[in-house]
Amino acid sequence: MKSFSGFSLLLLLPCLAAFAQSPAREGFRSLQVDAGKVIGEIRSFQGLNGAPEPVMAGLPSLVQQYRDLHVSQVRTHDLMGPADIDSKFVYTNEELSDLIPDPAQRAGVVKAGNASIIFPDMSADPEKPESYNFGPSDKALAAIRASGAEIYYRVGRSYGADFSPPADFDKYANVVKHVAMHYNQGWANGFHYNIRYWEFWNEPEGFWTGTPEQFYSLYEKTARALKSTDPTLKVGGNGQEDPYGDTPYREGFFDYCAAHKLPLDFYSWHHYASTEDPYDAVRLARQIRGVLDAHGFPKAESILSEWNLKADYTKAAKAELESAHNAAYVGAVLCYGQDAPLDQAHFYRGDAAWMGLFDLKGQYYKTAYTFEAMGKMLDTPQRLAVKGTDTFGFAALAGRSTDGKTVQIFIANYAIPESILAKMHTPSVQKPDSRGHIWLPHRTDIVYRDNTGYDLTVSNLPWGKKAFSLKRYRLSATQNLELVESRSGNGGSVRLSHPLPTDTVELIVLERK
Repeated sequence: MKSFSGFSLLLLLPCLAAFAQSPAREGFRSLQVDAGKVIGEIRSFQGLNGAPEPVMAGLPSLVQQYRDLHVSQVRTHDLMGPADIDSKFVYTNEELSDLIPDPAQRAGVVKAGNASIIFPDMSADPEKPESYNFGPSDKALAAIRASGAEIYYRVGRSYGADFSPPADFDKYANVVKHVAMHYNQGWANGFHYNIRYWEFWNEPEGFWTGTPEQFYSLYEKTARALKSTDPTLKVGGNGQEDPYGDTPYREGFFDYCAAHKLPLDFYSWHHYASTEDPYDAVRLARQIRGVLDAHGFPKAESILSEWNLKADYTKAAKAELESAHNAAYVGAVLCYGQDAPLDQAHFYRGDAAWMGLFDLKGQYYKTAYTFEAMGKMLDTPQRLAVKGTDTFGFAALAGRSTDGKTVQIFIANYAIPESILAKMHTPSVQKPDSRGHIWLPHRTDIVYRDNTGYDLTVSNLPWGKKAFSLKRYRLSATQNLELVESRSGNGGSVRLSHPLPTDTVELIVLERK
């Protein structure tokens, strides 16, 4: 892994060049940042799925890497045993076979997964500590804590497990109650982790074989059980796979919660970009916010608990998911999320398993470098306005440190592939898919202009005309957030003009000397 301070190219240019006032170059985007005007706080969307402890044999521990990325939350989904209440893994399960095609590795996951379930015998007494198998989950959650991240607890089952409803809803809810007591109140030689978020289930469209009415009932019992341990806990659900449109697990779920006066502190949903449009998450978030408000839940948080360019975990998609193209997509989404009615987000996923940010040796993929750069932006939390961006993929975020000694600008230049864009521009009628779901309509007005580079002006630097350093880091198909420019300057403003091809990310750091 190349460290953030490493560099492959160091350019020492005369200070005078920094302030040359020439017209913006043709095809370049004109960007302006007023470093003297704070418009709010930069919000962290550095949440991930996948614990830093390995979920399968042969994967690395990533506690330090999670720290380096400033990971804010880790969702305990698809840990393949740990944190699952009652999962049962079977070697011949078709979904598990698709996910883990290697026979030996799959056999190991099945064996370890079944040995890691918290409540392995549903005939046991949930009031007795000896009925629980906390050890594997304790280890996984301790690693999340060691990484500096908050635990976001998903109540449910991992991919490839049995998805039939529990046999006894009351007992299941009681078990979950004692799990919360173990991790928050020290029950059964437990901990005081103050886990705030308790998300009920994951993608009920595919992870639940019962009826919607059964789902509502189990949520009611589980939510009330959790609140009985601590009314300040945030309880919600349901990690919906298709959050656009009136469905039993959106409107139906909200209606049931409202009619039965159930707690719904947040609604969680997922988004994988079928059109590879980085602004779709914002459009969904706005629509969902309106639906929550209309159903009487104006205070319920909206949480994007899974997202990525696509939901394809096969080898065929591996290269694209690890590429500069996806890294730029991630950068654009993280920027656009700042202005969305969104409270938390968890990228799927962060570890070295399928769709992860790291390889088997813990080395960064391109997408990890984007998260690293955005993590650095949190060191300059006072958000500054950026003029000149668009919602099509040319995105930027600017921040200033609280002591006024550092200004940073993050720029992502992303473009939807021409083959996909051509289909989006072709008029079509929205039709339900094979399961009757209607997905978010695509945008037909996306046109790329002035996106071959940028002409950036940063005015009203907080240190006035005092001397400062400028460093510019670039992530591209051939660069891994490497230092490509370093120089000194002085004066109350600075201007930069550089080519910036699509699928490229830059981080610009200005520091008072």
